[in-house]
Amino acid sequence: MAVIAIGNHKGGTGKTTTSVHVGAVLGLIGYKTLIIDLDPQGFLTRMMDVDRDNVKDTSLGLFDVDTSLAQLETVPLPSFHLLPSSVGMNRRAKNLTGATDVFLVKEALRNQDIYDVIVLDTAAAISTYVLNALVAADTLMIPVTPELQSVYGAEQTWYSAREVQGRLNPGLKRAMFLLSNVHGRKIVHRQYAHYMRKKYGGLVMDTVVRTCASVAVECQDGQTVFDKNINSRGAKDYSAVVDELIRNDCL
Repeated sequence: MAVIAIGNHKGGTGKTTTSVHVGAVLGLIGYKTLIIDLDPQGFLTRMMDVDRDNVKDTSLGLFDVDTSLAQLETVPLPSFHLLPSSVGMNRRAKNLTGATDVFLVKEALRNQDIYDVIVLDTAAAISTYVLNALVAADTLMIPVTPELQSVYGAEQTWYSAREVQGRLNPGLKRAMFLLSNVHGRKIVHRQYAHYMRKKYGGLVMDTVVRTCASVAVECQDGQTVFDKNINSRGAKDYSAVVDELIRNDCL
């Protein structure tokens, strides 16, 4: 089983869109894939047209010490399964203050044999849910739009990952940046992309996800670009992202 966390402490970087489309590609090429929405706002859950008030189980169940993933009912979607976010996550977070609470997701996922790949979608914040994702993950992918605030958030996320890797999760083998929402004609995008590659070298993925109107327009009502326009720029770019993950032995 591979566990991939996707996050950036700054919002608006294509994090959730990346989670959905990486999950979709993985499912389409034969991996049994689960996406877990660990964002209390539940944007990915709404994006997939899932009513989190009317599902049996949510990702909040992973924070019950007596519950494992195998005991939770996930939502089947065309390319992957989803464990939705819960409206109770903000309230529950107030009680997740113990030193061992950052290991709850890792323990809940332990020894499951249902899924080949689990994708953890996280909030644009530093929280117990984000820390749980980093502790549980083998790989961290940080979508970063090559602009000031996004780059700053991405770097802070990378530093957080290094701390977690050193103290809590030596199994976090890779933390990599994915340039996303890239507009090739914007000078600022070229400048910050150059900055990232110069500073972080091979930690920046070769694949670049370009701006694609169809991703924003067509990813709704539980569908992705692969359902509506498999030849779109977004479909091609996210397919290339997964190809690179496979080449880097992340799966």
